[in-house]
Amino acid sequence: MKRTLALLTLAAFLGGCTVITTPGGGTVVPPRSSTQQPPAYRLASSHWSDVAKIREEATMLNRQVANGQITKVQAAQRLNQLRIKLVGRNVVDDDMYEIYLRSATRSQANKISSAQSKQFVQDGLRSWQQRWPHMTNKPANPAFTNFLMEAMGMRPLQ
Repeated sequence: MKRTLALLTLAAFLGGCTVITTPGGGTVVPPRSSTQQPPAYRLASSHWSDVAKIREEATMLNRQVANGQITKVQAAQRLNQLRIKLVGRNVVDDDMYEIYLRSATRSQANKISSAQSKQFVQDGLRSWQQRWPHMTNKPANPAFTNFLMEAMGMRPLQ
């Protein structure tokens, strides 16, 4: 009994084992250490192709806005429809879409300039760049946000 207790104590102290077999044949599985890291975060396999599809749609919509066929707000709404169809909703893209739409609405109403509109979106993106490393439940496919990061010449979320 003393020998078993000593072996268990030594094994627990060393902490390198995940399964400990006692001399009597029993098995002890120590609890997961709080210092173990969760699995590494990975973007969805379709992420960068989804970003490319959003970029392609944005380019086409931009031409329609320039030609007066649709408004900036309509273009933003259509881009949102595509992003939901492609990747669904997630907290990051939902927030950035709201910022993007607000910026387009204010710009279209001539309440802010194009430069102010761009700054407004960049500020939202910077905010997500700061929060991203500390998020525990990162979305697998923040494609809309990374499209905006790319369009603004900023480092993408990864």
